[in-house]
Amino acid sequence: MYKPKKFKYKKMQKKKIKNYYITFTNKILDLNFGVYGIKSIEKGLIKPNQIESVRKSLSKEIKKLGKIWIRVFSTIVRSSKPAEVRMGKGKGNADYWAAPVKSGQILFEISNIKFSIAKNLLKKVSYKLPILTQFIKKYKN
Repeated sequence: MYKPKKFKYKKMQKKKIKNYYITFTNKILDLNFGVYGIKSIEKGLIKPNQIESVRKSLSKEIKKLGKIWIRVFSTIVRSSKPAEVRMGKGKGNADYWAAPVKSGQILFEISNIKFSIAKNLLKKVSYKLPILTQFIKKYKN
């Protein structure tokens, strides 16, 4: 799945996803590659299998006409202990990798598609994600 090739530690400490006030000049808030995209409205974690299901459904609909950019990547490892295990005895094994998402961050971008098709496609795909998202379009300057 989506996980880093090299990482320093097998297990990480749990940290909060901080949502500072972000200006719109920030790299993660602008459409840099495509014309249409999905923008997160709330903060959260996205698992790699959710990213993969969105990628598969986008590529199935777009085929060879359009181009897809994935702007999120799994960088946080989450650990869990098995069910019915007593307290203590250390931290659990690494369970899955997750991608931290801030509110206002661009998740996916597409291009070379008509507006109506792109809007319907990205709306349908957004139901596969665990956070609230919004369709956005690049404005011409």
